[in-house]
Amino acid sequence: MMMKMEALRLKLQEIVGIPLTIKELTKQDSNSFFNYKNSTLMDSVVNEGEVWFPLYSKDDKMSVLAGELNALSLEEVQFMELILANMRDQTTSSLTPLEEEERNIQSISSWIQGQIQLGKLDVPIPEDLAIQKRISSGMVPLLLSSEGIHSPVISYIQLKKLLISYFDGEILLIPLKENEWLILARKELILGGVEEKDDDQEETDAEILSAFCVGLHELVASEWVGVFQLSVALPLDPRNGLPATIVMLRETITLGKTFHITDQIHYPWELVLERLVFSIPESQRARFLEEVADHSIQLTDAETLMTLETFFQLDCNVSETAKRMYIHRNTLLYRLDKIKHETGLDVRRFGDAVLIKLTILLYNVTKRK
Repeated sequence: MMMKMEALRLKLQEIVGIPLTIKELTKQDSNSFFNYKNSTLMDSVVNEGEVWFPLYSKDDKMSVLAGELNALSLEEVQFMELILANMRDQTTSSLTPLEEEERNIQSISSWIQGQIQLGKLDVPIPEDLAIQKRISSGMVPLLLSSEGIHSPVISYIQLKKLLISYFDGEILLIPLKENEWLILARKELILGGVEEKDDDQEETDAEILSAFCVGLHELVASEWVGVFQLSVALPLDPRNGLPATIVMLRETITLGKTFHITDQIHYPWELVLERLVFSIPESQRARFLEEVADHSIQLTDAETLMTLETFFQLDCNVSETAKRMYIHRNTLLYRLDKIKHETGLDVRRFGDAVLIKLTILLYNVTKRK
């Protein structure tokens, strides 16, 4: 919309031969000079030596094209009124509901990014943002981003339609940075309607969310054949602290890409230790590796790393690890003994297992830079 208005401004400025500017009025001035809520826009108004021609309204504010009153003839004013009135009629009639929503939702996107830049992360959504009425407690936030030189150009409308079909219900889609979107969905669309929550239920919610995100990621990645990263949080009230939630989801993607480079779906509840390691100053990370001896060469061998990751995922259970990896128990024991021989650390002992896990994480965040 702004690009169209700018092109129109330049064209009219060329025709009338005087400088024209686009101004966004305050809410008070918008209400004082234009009765746009009742769709009875005046053709133009005069204020402090300027003529204001209404362009469009957004978030209860009016944008106008302004020019010096004394520099415009009556015929030129009438000509501009006619052109702009026709433009408004065409714009209003040509917008689909999704296009209208896309225009309106830019306001909360700008607000979110502004708050993050200012470091104001825990602020509530202002009541004067129209979108605030569509946000409620118990919504699941998801952050979707695409990256790479050949990232696809995805339109808001295309993505919104795809998401509605997958969620099987209405969701909020908020564009943030280029090729980055926040998705807010009612928890009932993903988790169903469960009234009481306990620790076991939260664990179940995490499992359901994980499975849901796998399907969502596959759908989006197959639709545009791109490299996508997805992070998600458990249900929360996004009316308060939405900027903080977005920062957390971005950090989750960063942690996932740093510590688990083959993964493209990232869950904050699975990256607690990684978040702690990431917060350690670089000098202290290097000192730790020196003190425990840098076994990163042995521990990042593909076969060794897969063995260790599976072993840790299954709570250091030898039998279950062998089954999961489809190898004989003795083969697994041989690999573990080999790790002990090369590093001096026995992962079947809790203390040594912790040291090896930390060494792998520290290598991921330190040596790959």
